[in-house]
Amino acid sequence: MTIRGQHRALVPVIFLSLGLGSAEVSADLEGTLTLYLNGGQYWFDGDRLDGTPFQGLKLRDTTGGGGGFGFMITDRWAMEGVVDYFSVSIKDVDEKVDLYNYHLDLFYQFAGQFCGNYCWQPYVAFGVGEIRIEFDDSSDDFFNWHERQTMVNFGVGVKYRLGPRWQARADARAFQGVEESGLDGFLSVAIGYQWIETPTVWYDMDADGIFDDMDHCPQTPPGVSVQADGCPVDSDRDGVPNYLDRCPNTPVGTAVDENGCPR
Repeated sequence: MTIRGQHRALVPVIFLSLGLGSAEVSADLEGTLTLYLNGGQYWFDGDRLDGTPFQGLKLRDTTGGGGGFGFMITDRWAMEGVVDYFSVSIKDVDEKVDLYNYHLDLFYQFAGQFCGNYCWQPYVAFGVGEIRIEFDDSSDDFFNWHERQTMVNFGVGVKYRLGPRWQARADARAFQGVEESGLDGFLSVAIGYQWIETPTVWYDMDADGIFDDMDHCPQTPPGVSVQADGCPVDSDRDGVPNYLDRCPNTPVGTAVDENGCPR
């Protein structure tokens, strides 16, 4: 069978992208490099075998997966090179083919770096690549063949940060054939490991000067003086903070009402 050699150039371009990265920047910032491993369910278009010796037959939907490298171009835009592998049965015949899906994608994540340490980050993705379908007849090399088809893809997903270096994501992707047309689908989950640890982000939601992780009173009203634990100052120690205390010099041990005055 004739091999579509004009599309061979796509593969080295994809693998070249896997080598990009920087060890001098932080996660979710420009230059961050992440390794992903994924797995999921793949649905094949009924005409995916057109142009092959198995033309007219259909591939059986299957599970599989692969891996790839992601590179943050900016805090919102990312590039990713992926290789997925599937061992696929052919319906109505006792044969299998090996299918490789190579693609180079661009991502846009809506949350960017501003969502904190542990957060959900929805994204959209689109890219280009090819699938390679291989048949290996162990009994006769004459019948061995492979077929390449250019594919474009688009999809949506969400990423969740599990910790300083680890993240998980779910992805729904559609793959549109160019030469043979037809639309495939891939629903997957992935785990990612970042080369550079995510920097700790400190928050002070009530703006009292005490970070939330150490603030025992995280909802102090604006402008109220606080102690080292983030709670409002209570000079006379009567249980009513100064900003609510109408009798701020009550003797120690005196029972007070809700206004801080002796009962």
